[in-house]
Amino acid sequence: MASPIYNFHFLLALLAMAASAFIHPALSDESTRQLIDKICRSVEEYAFCSNTVNQNIKGSSVNITALTQITIEQALNNSTNTHSFIFGLLSNTTDPAEKNALTTCENAYRLVTSNFNEATMHFFEGDYGSMLDSERRSPRAQESCITIFSTPPTPPNPVADRNRQMRILIAMAVVTGMGLTTKLS
Repeated sequence: MASPIYNFHFLLALLAMAASAFIHPALSDESTRQLIDKICRSVEEYAFCSNTVNQNIKGSSVNITALTQITIEQALNNSTNTHSFIFGLLSNTTDPAEKNALTTCENAYRLVTSNFNEATMHFFEGDYGSMLDSERRSPRAQESCITIFSTPPTPPNPVADRNRQMRILIAMAVVTGMGLTTKLS
C-alpha cells in the first residue's frame, strides 16, 4: 500500500500535468504576447482583458484579425447572456423602481447585442470600418444601464459586475477594431 505522502505527491504530479494542458501556447509566442499586452494596456482592467484573450486563442500565434474576432465574439456572448439575465430579472420583479431600471438595461443590452451582431457581420464581410462603427455605438447604450442605478430612487444593482465586464469587452473590441483598421501589428 502506498504511503499518504506518496499519494499526495502523485496527486500533485497529476494536477500539474492536467494544468499544463490548459496553459495556452500563446503565452510562449513573443509577438502574440506583445500584441495582447498592447491591447490590454489600453483598457480598464489588464488582467480581465489578458485572461479573456488568452482563454480564447486558438493556436500559438495570432494576429490582430484573430484578436479582433475574439473580442467581438466575447462582447457578443456577454451582451447576449446579460440581456437574457436582465430579461429574467425583469419578469420576476414587482418593485417599480427596479422594474424601470431593468427596463432601461434590457433596452440597452438589446441595442448592444444588435450592435455586436452587426459588427460580427461586417467583420466576416471584411468591412472593418463599418464593424468599428457598430462597436462604437455600444458604450453610450451600455452606460445607460449603469447610470439608471444611480438615479433616485436607487434600487440595488443586480448587473453591476456584468456591466463592468461588458464595458471592458466593448473597449477591447474597439481597441482591436481600431488596430485592425490601422493594421496594428
